[in-house]
Amino acid sequence: MKTNLYRDGMARLERGEVEQGRRLLEAAWAEAPDSVEVMQGLARALDLAGERPRAQELLERAHAQAPTEPGPACDLAMLYLEHEQDTRAEQLLTPVLAAHPEHPRANLYMAMALAKTEPVRARAHAEKALQDTDPERRQQAEALRRVLVAHEPA
Repeated sequence: MKTNLYRDGMARLERGEVEQGRRLLEAAWAEAPDSVEVMQGLARALDLAGERPRAQELLERAHAQAPTEPGPACDLAMLYLEHEQDTRAEQLLTPVLAAHPEHPRANLYMAMALAKTEPVRARAHAEKALQDTDPERRQQAEALRRVLVAHEPA
């Protein structure tokens, strides 16, 4: 049942039916309170519904339960990056990239986290992020890589 509630909830979110998706994901979480996948999906629904603090709490819980799982870590890292908490994002992504060194989204977010303080390391992560299958994230990685190259020390 959890699987159907989760899949249906995520499908509703994809169609822009946030409230319906949220209700289904809340029900899925009630049935599977330890599911990292369900927590991440519900966090997305909460964020879309404007409940960012609750979404962040849920992502932190999912990440604590599965610290090397890329999905919740990437979503949480993006929340940190949006609040200019680059160091927190870097600390969060380090174990993820140790376990999944080629993960494109984790590499993109690590590049963003390091861009201001460690541009050489950031560029290496941006290069790996170029392998992403998502065209929008590939464009973000390429744009970041260009900026990093342009501002590289001579």
